[in-house]
Amino acid sequence: MIHPPDVIGKYAPDAIIGMVGGGGGGGGAHAGGDAANGAAVGGGIPMSEVAKHTSKSDCWVVVAGQVLNVTNFLSEHPGGELAILTFAGKDATEEFNMIHPPDVIGKYAPDAIIGVVGTGAPAAAAAPVGGAAQPLLEHGDHKSKNWAKADKNRQIRMQGEGRIPGWIGALCYMVLGFMKEILFTIVPQKNITMSNDRVGLTRSAMFLFIFIIIHAVGNLHVFLGPDDFNGYGYFYVRLYWTGFGLQANIVEEYILLAALLHVAVALKRTWDISINYTVASGKLNLAFSGITLLTFMMIHLFQFRFGETHPYKLCPPPYLLNLDTLVHLQLNLFWVGFEGCKSVEVRDIYRMEFEVFQSLGWVLFYLSSVVIFSTHMCLGWQKVVPAPSMDIPKRYHAKAIHMGYVMTFFIALVYASFPIYGHLFPMSSGYLGSEPATP
Repeated sequence: MIHPPDVIGKYAPDAIIGMVGGGGGGGGAHAGGDAANGAAVGGGIPMSEVAKHTSKSDCWVVVAGQVLNVTNFLSEHPGGELAILTFAGKDATEEFNMIHPPDVIGKYAPDAIIGVVGTGAPAAAAAPVGGAAQPLLEHGDHKSKNWAKADKNRQIRMQGEGRIPGWIGALCYMVLGFMKEILFTIVPQKNITMSNDRVGLTRSAMFLFIFIIIHAVGNLHVFLGPDDFNGYGYFYVRLYWTGFGLQANIVEEYILLAALLHVAVALKRTWDISINYTVASGKLNLAFSGITLLTFMMIHLFQFRFGETHPYKLCPPPYLLNLDTLVHLQLNLFWVGFEGCKSVEVRDIYRMEFEVFQSLGWVLFYLSSVVIFSTHMCLGWQKVVPAPSMDIPKRYHAKAIHMGYVMTFFIALVYASFPIYGHLFPMSSGYLGSEPATP
């Protein structure tokens, strides 16, 4: 759960004194090496079984004694599918080592490892060599319960199992994966790290995706008029007390941290991974579209978050939200309209939006940004769904990816509607205003 699989062999090989066996005395490092060899040969997956998996839909290869299921990686392989299929069901260690660095599997495809090469027979024959006696580990004092059931869950996911049928199962596993990753961005985790581990990249992407959905729904208030849209903006201003003394609320600050983490880890992974692999696997497209979106976000924030606006008079609800709207089936959640209500001056971002989108150039700029955003989302979603942290069984991957495409399409439509609406339709007046201002 904590260390990579090769950490002992790299940094503490002298600490190995033997293998678990039936007793019989300590054999030292030599005995441990023989036992390890015996374990690999005695158990594991026989080459006869590996040789059965040679198709594009079920492809296994052997590298350095490890059996890899590379079916999901075929379409992403920089050298094309044929380069892998040529060695399907065979030992490709020599050819693999000529091209790849020794730690590439452990870094970028640990989930492809499904076992080691062996005879398929029980590995008990290696026990007499020596080492710690297995019965010692069977006493209750030495047992540790696998609460996470990590091995079982990994096996289920690698074998593509899942008990919920069809699209419903894909949706359930996708939602559960989302919830888990969002939770792990909030509770203490090793997220803020500059590493090649894509966990930080995936978790920050999940959080940003949730924010994008909430932001799109919130911006729909522009269709209701200036009171709703400006009231929605003022709602976040009223939360500035959560921002630790900054002119922002805690949600905005956390989103900024998630965005910085996402950009930093993404750029570092793109830099560290071979440029040929980056181009062929689509990661360079992700990097270019991500940098473009980062530029767009800075321009967007400069315009709407920090730009100068006209003052607008608004009656905000006394307690952040106007809960009476739920009783009267109205939509004015962020403002009130009754005689004698206490008004305040807020930023008129409603008018600003119409002023900006009177320019056809800005409309085209925002629409093109929506297209780039959609492309980035789709490319990223292809990487997120098979990610180990999502724990989505393989049988649901295709359906989950297609559902992500559909969600991205509808979100893109919502964002595209804002510049089009601001360009084609006139402004409306507010509750305290008499005539709409001319943008």
